[in-house]
Amino acid sequence: MNWIRALAAVTAAALLTACGGARSAETRDPNMLVAAWIAGPEGFNPLVTVGSAAKMIEDEIYSPLVDVGPNLQPRWSTSLAYKVDVSDGGKRYVMHLRRNARWSDGHPLDARDVVFSIQLGMNTGLVSGNSSDFALMKSVRALDPYTVELTLSSPSPPFLINALGETKPLPQHLLGKYPLLSDDEAKFVNTDADFSQHPVVSGPWRILRNVRDSYTILERNPDYWGPKPHLPRIAFRVYPQQDSLYAAVDAGEVDVTDIPPNLWGIHTRLRGDHRFINWPWNVTFLLLPNYHDPQIAFMHDPRVKQAMLYAINRKFIVQGLMNGQADVLNGPVPSFSPYFNKAIHGYDYDPAKARALLDAAGWKMHNGVRMKDGKSMHLTLKTGGATDAVAANIAELIQANLKSVGIDCTLENEEIQTFFEDLHGSRFQLALRGIILSPYPDDYKTYSSTETRKNGGYNYGFYSNPQIDKAIAAARTASSPQAARAALNRYQMLANEDLPVLYLYSNRLGAVVPKNLTGLGLDPDAPAALPMGLQFWKR
Repeated sequence: MNWIRALAAVTAAALLTACGGARSAETRDPNMLVAAWIAGPEGFNPLVTVGSAAKMIEDEIYSPLVDVGPNLQPRWSTSLAYKVDVSDGGKRYVMHLRRNARWSDGHPLDARDVVFSIQLGMNTGLVSGNSSDFALMKSVRALDPYTVELTLSSPSPPFLINALGETKPLPQHLLGKYPLLSDDEAKFVNTDADFSQHPVVSGPWRILRNVRDSYTILERNPDYWGPKPHLPRIAFRVYPQQDSLYAAVDAGEVDVTDIPPNLWGIHTRLRGDHRFINWPWNVTFLLLPNYHDPQIAFMHDPRVKQAMLYAINRKFIVQGLMNGQADVLNGPVPSFSPYFNKAIHGYDYDPAKARALLDAAGWKMHNGVRMKDGKSMHLTLKTGGATDAVAANIAELIQANLKSVGIDCTLENEEIQTFFEDLHGSRFQLALRGIILSPYPDDYKTYSSTETRKNGGYNYGFYSNPQIDKAIAAARTASSPQAARAALNRYQMLANEDLPVLYLYSNRLGAVVPKNLTGLGLDPDAPAALPMGLQFWKR
């Protein structure tokens, strides 16, 4: 695979020469910091967008109701709610809002916007709503212009950080045109290109210019209530492939970018005054089956999924393809989490055991492919590998490993944004994806049988297991984090056996930045593989 990477780097350099000049006119101001990624934002409405680039920009242009800092705890100095009082045994939340917050069009940001946004996010027709996070909510109301009361049907340890921390208030005066929770409301918000492309914002940055699939420029928001950014402007350029980001830094086109693990070992060869940083990422990478696809009905059998895990050389992925900067994952919670259950079972690379499990499940070898009841064991693995070289390499390894035990696997590598859209629409058989985990473990919206896209959740694969439903519900409605541990432990044990997904690895992030750039937020919960907290960047 090394020669493939070398060819990709040469191709990337040629692409930079071909298209870098066109981008330079507006984004190569010597006073402007330039960052880069492989897929730009498709819009800027957090209830509609699905891509990681959009999510990162939205974190910078909207004031979060409760800002979750790099330590995965509330950071009140940058939260719209400077204080939240919790009472009634964890079922009543009173949010005290800042009085000097304004939208960039001059309208005040107050309790009406917060109440509206929470209610709006529960519309199950939205592309990227958050109804799952608020499933336990009984009521929400404004007590006065700067105080919001919210009540739950039961206590929920994840609620403050996961639900309120995911909430970015949006302007009621622009989006509140239709009855709450109506189809008309969802249709309007999903298709309102005017707001999505030219948002009215409340955060430290605002959009100066966005040229789709080319570049985005942020500038200081003069109306922001909190600490103003040190840098006047930051540009984000789009490049065609993961490896081309490295070439862009080396050519002096870009100041900040993530670099894939296969290039971590050679970062010292970069020309220019740069340094390399890396930090833990609260994300897991996995293979997600679509259980509604009748062509892969065999994925309902835990023995088949266990066999596939034994067949995949995940240690090589971690040590070889990920340059040792990842950990093998055997369940939904990564090993660095304080909630990790050390009692879960491991799936070491063991093709012989994989073959034995497939034999026991009735899938016999016939001309190199497993067969049962006249049907062959074939599946298509979809990835974002057309722009992500690491994903493509991992998919090739998985394909070869599965073939060695008789599972026929076809690869479908797509452009990253197309992949996100197909994932969101459940248009796949098996998908290689990453999941950014909630700061507090809570897989309700991804694996509970009720949380399909039809119901506003993110169970893209239509997974269903009543025991896991019960364990997840028990963990998210416990009276305290301590009381939730037993349910979380049970959930991990059940998931480790039934395998809602095929767990692969959790990893770290790596980026190159100028040596004089400080204030970087090395956030494990980052939506994109770049340092966060742009308002604190300084050089």
